[in-house]
Amino acid sequence: MSKKIFLIFLTLCLLCVPTAFAQSQNSLSALNGKTIVIDPGHGGSDSGAVGPSGILEKNVTLAVALKVKAILNDAGAVVILTRSSDRDVSNIKNAADAQELQARVDVGNQNQADVFLSIHANSFSSPAAHGTATYYYSGSSMGSVLAADLQAELVRAGGLADRGKATANFYVLKRTNMPASLIEMAFISNPQEEQLLNSAEFQQKLAEAICRALNRFFS
Repeated sequence: MSKKIFLIFLTLCLLCVPTAFAQSQNSLSALNGKTIVIDPGHGGSDSGAVGPSGILEKNVTLAVALKVKAILNDAGAVVILTRSSDRDVSNIKNAADAQELQARVDVGNQNQADVFLSIHANSFSSPAAHGTATYYYSGSSMGSVLAADLQAELVRAGGLADRGKATANFYVLKRTNMPASLIEMAFISNPQEEQLLNSAEFQQKLAEAICRALNRFFS
């Protein structure tokens, strides 16, 4: 390649950089101004499921939630976490499960969120169980749309088995006033998926997938 051709090629590459950057910034434009509540499952006195090597669900869900928050903030969304550290959400000492779950629901309802998303890792007695699943409340048509968008993006990004979307009577889905979904990112009880869930790279992939799904939902 001659020096002249190389310089032309280099110039064209440099001209493309701002365009690519602008496209990446605008790709989540539907999130601007939306109020989104992210609920990292478990926390504090409740570890959630524990993986074969001791990885705690509550730590994984928080790590992903913080990554989601960072991306959403950059996209102009108003992001509220039910917890931003390893703690119980309810201020009631020795709170019952329903009281803890209601405290999470209250964060969404009192802030009049546009969407409520609860992040979890699945678990089963058999270590062979695997894959990604997403849940919504049967009485919510928009919850169904949200769940479909989340499931599609999570499976595409994570590359795990597609367990589909399904209805569930989970407290945080039934009691929230806005479209809500609960994702089970992978099985923490599966040794391979446990290690993925504990990987910062995999967590980032899922966080980006969640944000793309939310953008699709609002588009």
